[in-house]
Amino acid sequence: MAAMQSGQLPRWRAVGRPAGPDAPTRCRLQFLLLLACMQSSTAQRAFQLSTATCTLTADATNCQVAQAGDAALRVVFNAAAAQGVETSLTLDMSAATTCSATSEFCPQVFLVTSDNVANIVKILKCSYYRQADYSSHLLTYTFVNVGDKNPFVIKDGHDFSRAVVPPGAVRECICYCAGTCSTETNNRLHCPNA
Repeated sequence: MAAMQSGQLPRWRAVGRPAGPDAPTRCRLQFLLLLACMQSSTAQRAFQLSTATCTLTADATNCQVAQAGDAALRVVFNAAAAQGVETSLTLDMSAATTCSATSEFCPQVFLVTSDNVANIVKILKCSYYRQADYSSHLLTYTFVNVGDKNPFVIKDGHDFSRAVVPPGAVRECICYCAGTCSTETNNRLHCPNA
């Protein structure tokens, strides 16, 4: 570096700050920033809750409370059974009357209250969405335990426990179908154990 003469400013100070963008460019940049902020706020997922609740006092293979537009199904296990007595809700996603007597679609979000530790939510043919084979897609199912005390278990057509959902927890499972999806055992839920 060359020696500086007395009174001479260092080069970085002498050059100064570069000129900013002109007014029209600044305006475009501000608009793009505003647009980016607005888009991120609209990315929130929202699920319309079922107005009716599916209350189980025994094993069931349907829960006919869904109405048009419902995206989250409320399920209450209320068998008043002794601890450890299994009660299960088994939902066949390919059947038109599984969640509604009028063929409304089954939601893929379940808000569950469990009255004992042996309750099960079982999803059959999970690769069906709106009663149609969606085997070209991975489908997501979300299970939320809104109860205060007892967990419940998630199963699929293999009848294995895929996840346990303790009170206050959420489990998100991905459905994958290998082969002909009308065959139940080709459908499988993949759930993290958090």
